[in-house]
Amino acid sequence: MIAIRTTFAQLMAGLVAGLLVALGCSLVPGAATAAPAAAAIDCEDLDLANTTAVVEKADAVSDVFAGKVRSAKAVTAIGGGAGRAGQEDKPRQPSDWEHAVQVTASFRTELQPGDQVPVFTTPLATDGLGKLEIGATYLFFVTTEAGMDHYDAEPCSGTMPLRGGLSAQQQSALEDALGDASGGVMPEVELSAPSDGTRSIPEWSRLAAPGAAVTLIGVLGLMLLSRVGSRRA
Repeated sequence: MIAIRTTFAQLMAGLVAGLLVALGCSLVPGAATAAPAAAAIDCEDLDLANTTAVVEKADAVSDVFAGKVRSAKAVTAIGGGAGRAGQEDKPRQPSDWEHAVQVTASFRTELQPGDQVPVFTTPLATDGLGKLEIGATYLFFVTTEAGMDHYDAEPCSGTMPLRGGLSAQQQSALEDALGDASGGVMPEVELSAPSDGTRSIPEWSRLAAPGAAVTLIGVLGLMLLSRVGSRRA
């Protein structure tokens, strides 16, 4: 009988303790459950040796370039509009980041090395790229539009850090993938017939650029034929 009473007393004590703990958790904000950690978005790493993948990423944005991050500052929506966070400001939501980026290599863009442009990223809490590392070099796949004064680097856009800077191998792969296809087109050559038949050398109004070997050989061939014809005459 005494054992039964002891067990019953222990059971009641346990129930009371449990109720007190539950009551305390309900009164203290955040004590019952821990805030969930921000989950980073799962993006597949871009293989710069994969030309098809690089071109697909580039076609989805407006500009592709490598650049070094010079500075970064938080951008909030305090006061009814976008503004830079001050020491006394309390953002209503996670801040976007504005980065000053100096272009070091151009691949598909009108920007030139040495240009400095603002690049915006969204916070990690919303699966964005967050704050970029100051002093680090990144490969940027960014988007801008008419009327915008900055570039947006979206998650999974292809934007990635280049550890140790842009290597010669990486630069070559990007140039091969994103190079201007029109750059290898030879200029037109316009030849005019000699006014006195075959006695004069053919004239041309525009000769191909240096390196256009096929065009040069053709011109030399015409010159040779004209001289042979003039000797026979």
